[in-house]
Amino acid sequence: MKSAKLKKVLLCFALVLVLGGGSIAYYNVAGRTDGALTDQAATRDAGVPADGIVYIEPEMVSLADALTGTADSQAAAKAAFDIVNAKRQEAGLSALTWNSGLEQASSVRAVEASQSFSHTRPDGSDWWTVNSNLMYGENLAKGYASADSAVTAWMNSPTHKANIMDAEFTSGAIAIHVNSNGQWFWAQEFGF
Repeated sequence: MKSAKLKKVLLCFALVLVLGGGSIAYYNVAGRTDGALTDQAATRDAGVPADGIVYIEPEMVSLADALTGTADSQAAAKAAFDIVNAKRQEAGLSALTWNSGLEQASSVRAVEASQSFSHTRPDGSDWWTVNSNLMYGENLAKGYASADSAVTAWMNSPTHKANIMDAEFTSGAIAIHVNSNGQWFWAQEFGF
């Protein structure tokens, strides 16, 4: 069997196995990178938390400082933000503005996603408790090594796409944490 045909057969088999298991995963043969998304994108209502407390993680600055990356990962985060805005504008929506508070929150969440790939934080609290004044939507991804592949995966997932295309969101940010094995962990945060 020719190499290209074998790759396609193996790719189809791998996707059947992965998708059959209930998680969303994509494989990019050209980039030889695999990636995964959490099963659901996270959103919360615009109101005050049920307990009435406004949360701002006191350790947010130190957690954000734990973000490690490369010039490539930093450029990819900005490029992904631009691609997201292009998708929004193609759909007749306004572009998101880059929010430095959400950038810091996304840095925290990218680091946390490398510890526990979930919309629940490693300490068991809700994802938005990093900064409840700003955080109203979240998309996570891991393993994607380019802006195009990460945004394509988000756009192919109805829940992640819904966050990207939510007309009420007006601001956002994306951060990528690169762990010691070189795997990229993406956190995209949305706000009003």
